Amino acid sequence: MQGKKIKISIEPIGRRIILDSPARGLDAIMEAGIGIKSVCGGKGTCGKCRIIILDEDNARAFEPTGQEKKVLSADEISHGVRLACQHIFDRDINIYIPASSLSEEQKLQVTGEEKILKIDPVVKKYYLELERATLNDLRSDMTRLKDALDKEYKVTVKNIDPSVLKEMSSIIRKEAWKITVTIREGEIIKIESGDMTKKCFGLAMDLGTTKVAILLVDLISGRTIDSMGIMNPQISFGEDVMSRLNFAIQGPDNAERIKGVLVDRINESVTDLCSRNSLKSDDILEMVIVANTAMHHLLMGLPVKQLALSPFVSAISDSLHVKAEQLGIRLAPGAYIYLPPPIAGFVGSDHLAMILASGIRNMSGNLLALDIGTNTEIALKSGSNITSVSTASGPAFEGAHIKHGMRAAPGAIEKVLIDPENLVPVIQTIGDKKPVGICGSGILDSVAELLKVGIIDSRGKFVNDSAYVCRDEKGKNRYILSEYNEKYKDGAGGGAGEASAAAAEEKPEVYLGLPCGNKDISINQQDIVEIQLAKGAMRTGIEVLLENAGIVFKDIDRIIVAGAFGSYIDPKNVVNIGMFPKVPLNHIRQVGNAAGVGAKMMLVSMAERKEAEKTAEEVKYLELTVFPSFTDHFVDSIKFPAPEELI
Repeated sequence: MQGKKIKISIEPIGRRIILDSPARGLDAIMEAGIGIKSVCGGKGTCGKCRIIILDEDNARAFEPTGQEKKVLSADEISHGVRLACQHIFDRDINIYIPASSLSEEQKLQVTGEEKILKIDPVVKKYYLELERATLNDLRSDMTRLKDALDKEYKVTVKNIDPSVLKEMSSIIRKEAWKITVTIREGEIIKIESGDMTKKCFGLAMDLGTTKVAILLVDLISGRTIDSMGIMNPQISFGEDVMSRLNFAIQGPDNAERIKGVLVDRINESVTDLCSRNSLKSDDILEMVIVANTAMHHLLMGLPVKQLALSPFVSAISDSLHVKAEQLGIRLAPGAYIYLPPPIAGFVGSDHLAMILASGIRNMSGNLLALDIGTNTEIALKSGSNITSVSTASGPAFEGAHIKHGMRAAPGAIEKVLIDPENLVPVIQTIGDKKPVGICGSGILDSVAELLKVGIIDSRGKFVNDSAYVCRDEKGKNRYILSEYNEKYKDGAGGGAGEASAAAAEEKPEVYLGLPCGNKDISINQQDIVEIQLAKGAMRTGIEVLLENAGIVFKDIDRIIVAGAFGSYIDPKNVVNIGMFPKVPLNHIRQVGNAAGVGAKMMLVSMAERKEAEKTAEEVKYLELTVFPSFTDHFVDSIKFPAPEELI
């Protein structure tokens, strides 16, 4: 009798590993194709294969070994940090692999389409050569500085950051009374010796539920000089927003803990960005963070219980200007973080930033703008009105709830074609690595291709056997995308597609009616249902917006698709699965990380910041679930298009 299978959930990659029998953690992770560091070859001496055991009971069960006590700190051990090479995975377990332990980065969308702006940041630098103090001129240093700013630049100073005030007198005298003063809305936030007016930097951040994009920006030229994409470490407290809110609600210690892991990761990223650009953290003078309302509240330490309960109301709908040091984020001592206003409980400032970057507010006609992520926010501009909804679409498109799903990391299948003649799959993996799973764009491609070649019907049911359809242990059909092949090598050109085609020539009916291989990567019936639910939620949001505005889809002049997932999907396949009705493909425009671009616009331009705040007041939020025809739209939206509707 076969023993109970062991399930290993790995974050932030989003992989689920099934073990037939207990195995050493490092071996199980590497066998799954996940690039975890192990310089010492699994002896436990290098300490590189750190993992965090997310379940407290399991953390206690995996007692630290003697070697771990040598390599790990007591604080790390108490927080569930272990070495993968030192433990046998013999039970269901949830683990988190820190970025420092992963050998390869995930594929994250950081940038997007930008437009030319007039650069006018909220922080400005002024060079001064002050008159020295004498027995005949006993003005205070602060008065002397204020007088010089007024005389030379007509700038009025209202106050000074306390930490800057403490250092002011010594800095003034350090280089013969020649200084550079940084002012933000009448407040002195930094004083430097000498002429530093050419050195002025800020950060724009799109804080997503799953992914975080950070742009390092020259505030003089407006140029993005570097960027970084990281995973949101809060994923260790839950993949979705509601899980994290429920964790934070349990007590102030939990709320502080979920905030702390994010702040620590932000500080690490800021240090890395500055280091590789020969800067210091205190060279960063301003930061803009856009986020969905839940991430915004968790970062700010605001109450979140009301966000988790109907009617899902945010604590605040105004913009915030907060000292970075108050949040524990290490920038210049007097630097501020600007957080634009959230629009509603489930529509945050990231959606506002997307609207700003897309420019739909100032466009004529009827326009749809979608920011596809863990949640998808949709805005409809019709006439002079902008109405927005939020749909719970993301888990399937992020690779979650899909049997072989994963996030966009090396080895993830990201593109799929099925030959209509012999129904052979041809795949492309991220980094042309050995296939280890399938990410969102690959899942969408797979379903669209299965529809197109007739292997599944408009209900999403398997209707056509082929050499690549097999049956799992429950007798349910699966379509094989990549047969497990020990001979597959990274960088083998067409890679898994070629391996699959070769297998088909050798054994054309290798799978037909036979059990599936445990290590084959496939799409099953439940995966298809997950895609139906996800795309159905998005299509429902669109249909409700259209009905509310009194227009139909053919009245839409342009569809703007933003977000990480939206950047990599094939527009044709989006139409073919019915996410959008049949529409000319040139009506669909993919713009990349529009939220990050919007954050940058608010960083470099006070005019754009004001435009965003004005837009936030004008956008109307529509709650989908109370709309009278919501259920009818959802039922209709789950179906796939009929064969004659495909393009």
